[in-house]
Amino acid sequence: MKSLFTACGGALLAAALATPAAAQVAGVYAGTSTDGVGIQFTVSTDSNNGDLALTSAGIGFSAPCKHSTYVFNSGWGFGLTADIVNKKVSYVAIDNYFVFTFNLTFSSDGQSATGEITSVAPTLTPVSNKPKKALICESPKQGMTLTLQPPSAKVSPALRGPVQLYR
Repeated sequence: MKSLFTACGGALLAAALATPAAAQVAGVYAGTSTDGVGIQFTVSTDSNNGDLALTSAGIGFSAPCKHSTYVFNSGWGFGLTADIVNKKVSYVAIDNYFVFTFNLTFSSDGQSATGEITSVAPTLTPVSNKPKKALICESPKQGMTLTLQPPSAKVSPALRGPVQLYR
């Protein structure tokens, strides 16, 4: 009888170890880069394939400008579709106003993510009503840590007064 319990216990342990880790969690992940600037990503379903993906980003950055002492502090929000594969995602967002290069690895429980990011953006100088030139500003490659945020409370609007249906 003892060997039956040992065999069953061993089988349960093996089954538990063979079970895949918890799936990625949809929601908003927010945190900061190493320099303390805020970053946020939304994870939701890729409508093309049904997989979880990064579908929007809000990236703040602080970027020293080349050939200048000026540090450009800015932020951008944008939509994207970057599928998460094996809890990892890499992406390069290219626009007229910025280039963000980042990678993220989500924790096995899907509650957090860590990665690295660089930001490149132009700015006009001097900052005045008649700038003379543009500067290219680039943040160094730095770490970022994000945490899944609690879902927002959803409130349905209450109906006021008597409801009447007309035909």
